[in-house]
Amino acid sequence: MATDPTYLLRSCKLFSDLDERELREMQPIALRKEYRKGQTVFREGDTSRGFFLIASGAVKIFRVGADGRERVLHVVEAGESFAEAAMFMEAYPATAEALGPSTIVFVEKNGFRRLLQHNPQLSFKIMGTLVRWLNQMRNALTDLTLKEVPARFASYVVKISKTTMAQMLGTTKETFSRMLARLARARILTFRGSVIRIQDRPRLEAIGRGDEKI
Repeated sequence: MATDPTYLLRSCKLFSDLDERELREMQPIALRKEYRKGQTVFREGDTSRGFFLIASGAVKIFRVGADGRERVLHVVEAGESFAEAAMFMEAYPATAEALGPSTIVFVEKNGFRRLLQHNPQLSFKIMGTLVRWLNQMRNALTDLTLKEVPARFASYVVKISKTTMAQMLGTTKETFSRMLARLARARILTFRGSVIRIQDRPRLEAIGRGDEKI
């Protein structure tokens, strides 16, 4: 994978509209970091020092409830950014952990704020990207709220591990296992251990849209 800072910044959707000059201006406040599987990027309550872009790999954002259970809020993948809201907070509101070997670009908060203050055009470009992202998140939230557990599962199964998927669905281990068994009996997928294989993608997508129930 290329290590050039400009390439790493451009690979992330948040900065996809920036030109070469604007990307070069970003370089002094951007730091590349490598994370191993299970390594914490930041913890809930840590002082907010900036936000992050994923050049490769994936990160889960989660909180731990009063009962000690982990609740995954979002899984962020290559090309996406996270913790942008913390730019306006004193502390991170959740914990971020690498799901596998990941290359992450850290963007320092104060430097980024100064850059936006002195470059209105850059501000508008990034604002436009954030608006598109918020619209996508709104659609995803509607999707998650309205769908039943099998439909929510179908929306995520293609790209997320079984353990993380169960956490994101907000259901119990027993319910999750029964739902997997129902999909297997319907010959939509097979599963063994942590490996899930899709057998009937059109039907799975139909369930994900809410057009079919099992």
